[in-house]
Amino acid sequence: MTERHDGIAFPWPSLPADIRLSILDEISGQKHPGWAQCAAVCKEWQVILEPSNFSRLSLQPSCLKELETLVIRQRPLVKHICFNIALPRYACTRCKRSATTSNRRSTLVRIIILKLFSVLSTWQPTGQLTLELSASSPSDSQHWFKNYCFGPGHEDTRLWTEQEKAVRWHDPKHGWVDGRQVETPKRRAILRLFSPLCFSAPQNLPAVHAVTSFCIRRQLRHELYPHVLGGLWEKPPRLESIVHESWIVRHDYPIECAYRLTSLLQYSVPESVRRLSIFKDFNNQLKMAIHKSKPHISTPHWRSSLEDALAANLKLAKALAAKSHHLECLFISYMIDAQQFFTSCQQLPCTWNLLQSLTLTSSTLARTAPRQDIHTLLQNASSVALKMPQLQTMVLWNSEPGQACAVIYQRHTASAIATLTWRGTWNLELSEDVVESLKEVASDACYLRLEKEELHDVDIRSHGDAIHHLRLPDGVVDSESLCQIRHEGRMQRMA
Repeated sequence: MTERHDGIAFPWPSLPADIRLSILDEISGQKHPGWAQCAAVCKEWQVILEPSNFSRLSLQPSCLKELETLVIRQRPLVKHICFNIALPRYACTRCKRSATTSNRRSTLVRIIILKLFSVLSTWQPTGQLTLELSASSPSDSQHWFKNYCFGPGHEDTRLWTEQEKAVRWHDPKHGWVDGRQVETPKRRAILRLFSPLCFSAPQNLPAVHAVTSFCIRRQLRHELYPHVLGGLWEKPPRLESIVHESWIVRHDYPIECAYRLTSLLQYSVPESVRRLSIFKDFNNQLKMAIHKSKPHISTPHWRSSLEDALAANLKLAKALAAKSHHLECLFISYMIDAQQFFTSCQQLPCTWNLLQSLTLTSSTLARTAPRQDIHTLLQNASSVALKMPQLQTMVLWNSEPGQACAVIYQRHTASAIATLTWRGTWNLELSEDVVESLKEVASDACYLRLEKEELHDVDIRSHGDAIHHLRLPDGVVDSESLCQIRHEGRMQRMA
């Protein structure tokens, strides 16, 4: 192969090996249309480009036959399978969910998942393989939810800038006039979007030994019942990691969700799992729309619901505290409060010998909160951390409109130094008691270094902005999900 430039020929083999490698890496990274076909040019190109080509597969049910016939030599190259179930379109009159439509969709999903697991059951375990499930209908974004991310096609943030410039939606029937959202989605449309995806787990699912990680990201708005998730999680015998990003839009749903998730954690998380990330996403616009459409709730009933919610969350915190004995990494955002987790841990007479990383949210970390409450939270965290001899990182964080903060403890074994970092849009002076309690946690380190970083001139419009500017550890939320949260926030502000 020879290229010509200004009349001079440059044979490809004559280029230094490192230059050829850099060129192929650049081709692989840019991923221009048709780039994957370059792997067929020669053996050298195949060796470099094929791993990138097969590393992440975005598939739909129509791709299952190709996945089944994928040659054995290529299977070890696959590290991530994002499987999106394309749900049927629905007419505007069917924005309202019906029992017939839901049952038909549930049956469809069960059949497709069974086919997917049947194909993957023939794969031999080689290395790490993540299975990500998603589902969406083209009608979701064509009706009310035009500025939301659904299914494949939103992973490449480079395309979003042009999309934002081209916003010209005009659909008065669904609240859009000349690119502006003049009406919030109807209650029935919201409930349809977040309705259950599948009522029961597929029967006779085969074991999938190749899968080591299971992921459901926030772009799957539909709910998956705990017994369905449990039925999926028990099939990969080598399952090590679970990422579960869910949604709560109804004000009366968190109680039910907490009890369901408690049952899921107690009975359905395999003992082989070492990394668990749970992220409860939310959209204040949708929550307000749902709340306004509900009848007025009397004060006694509201108080009763609040008490029930506290009891449900405490039970969930206890389940998480118990399950964390078997984990190396635990990330819980917005599902429970850190104070509830630490209280539950203090009631357990044991140690967490495996836990290395812990990240939790707490409403106590607020600018308006009494400083003593914050110091009590951090001292309780220190007390529990003493029962975690392998702990390397502990992060407590919170975000509010315009505000965000994080307390980050890190133990650097190689340098025999531990750091305690305050990072936020407002300042907090840690008491001597808090510092001393964390010095005990870092007893193996010779020195605890205090660091403070006050964030100036940052715009915290969403919890995604908070995660970004606080530079929270990987694992709090999937990186693509974080991009989607921030992108949706920008799109909604533009509309």
